[in-house]
Amino acid sequence: MKIWNIILKQNSTEEFDFECPINEHKLIAIIDDLKGNASLLSTNVFDTQNHSSLVSSNNAFDFLNIALGIYTVDQVVSRALYGYQGWSRHFRIYIPVNDVRVWNLVKEDLETLLSFLSGDKWQIIFRQNKIIRQVQFPLDSNLNKVEKVCLFSGGLDSFIAAINIIEEGKKVIFISHYKRGSESHTQTELYNAMTNQYGQTAFEKFKFYVQPNQRFPEVSKENTSRARSFLFFALGITIANTLGNNIEFIIPENGLISLNVPLTTTRLSSHSTRTTHPFYISKLKSLLSTIGIKNPIVNPYQFETKGEMMINCKNQTFLKSCYEKTLSCSHPDNSRLIKGQKPGIHCGYCVPCLIRQASEYKSGNSKTTYSNKIKTNPISAQQKSGRDIRAFKIAIKGLTNLKSHNLGLYILNSGPLPFENKKELDLFIDVYERGMKEVADFLI
Repeated sequence: MKIWNIILKQNSTEEFDFECPINEHKLIAIIDDLKGNASLLSTNVFDTQNHSSLVSSNNAFDFLNIALGIYTVDQVVSRALYGYQGWSRHFRIYIPVNDVRVWNLVKEDLETLLSFLSGDKWQIIFRQNKIIRQVQFPLDSNLNKVEKVCLFSGGLDSFIAAINIIEEGKKVIFISHYKRGSESHTQTELYNAMTNQYGQTAFEKFKFYVQPNQRFPEVSKENTSRARSFLFFALGITIANTLGNNIEFIIPENGLISLNVPLTTTRLSSHSTRTTHPFYISKLKSLLSTIGIKNPIVNPYQFETKGEMMINCKNQTFLKSCYEKTLSCSHPDNSRLIKGQKPGIHCGYCVPCLIRQASEYKSGNSKTTYSNKIKTNPISAQQKSGRDIRAFKIAIKGLTNLKSHNLGLYILNSGPLPFENKKELDLFIDVYERGMKEVADFLI
């Protein structure tokens, strides 16, 4: 496993460089949105911010640039080619910032957070920008009196959260990120449905396009995207922070997926993402607070299952009328690539699809179209596509033999949890048990 030295530059005029050891790799990543294959990254982030007159503080600006760089690097270095045992990569990344003193305070926390999220080894070296960014903030940065900023992926959880926030009468901005057609199409469909239901002024939205160039010279394609949530969160946090430190930032995710406890002992790496894990969010909040970004970060559904989220949605009629348009599948393009169907159809057998079907079963709904109907046409345990179903059945069987105190230790295997007493730990244990029971009720 060779070390990848990544030099992040905010624009092509920056001169920083170093001589890379012969047994290591070097890649220069320019964050500026250049055109064509000359750019390692294509994005509308900066144009969208400028067009909306949203002015970031220097630390928030740096945080977003760091996230763009991290996400780009994650997508252009293949785990199979450069990872230890085909998985864990080693990055040493050189990052320009406006206040190197402040960022060095969170250097170790950032390295820990990224390693926990992606499963790679990250070493961060901050350097001082030669020219410190000068900004002029508006007298009132929140003219529309926005109260909340909420991530909107186009998944079922984010759609339920969006309905609930609008039903509560809160002024909200939704933040979406897309990089492929099915995601963008889904988000647009749902935004249109919400506009038709609630009116043009019920919410605001930003759709951010960020696509690393996997055909750039000297890079390779990586199919996983474990650092994506770091970027997604940075987009939302940046918008919230431009409006004020008191604007709440919402990350909607059901408790079972959030904990994402490995279903078997062999799924601790590639199959166990930590996108909204409580430890990750807690570490992120601490890091941001140190650099002066103090927006509240909340997952209101940390202790609800997906089925409970469906049942508790504040507008059942609207939810049931179009929730099938939401997209939960890990690989929705397989319907087109493998079966020749239209893109964006749920596969039916990946972990998110299984949890989604379980939530539909619990709430008494069945409108989603699945490419594989596993209840009426079961997938063989010997097939690759049957591995997630098989893993769930093994995990469900194993839980029947676990006592409550052992279950807590079992859940903690996926990562530390931010709890101060047994009562708080029990909340995590309870939502995990209820979530797994939902899946068991559907599968078995």
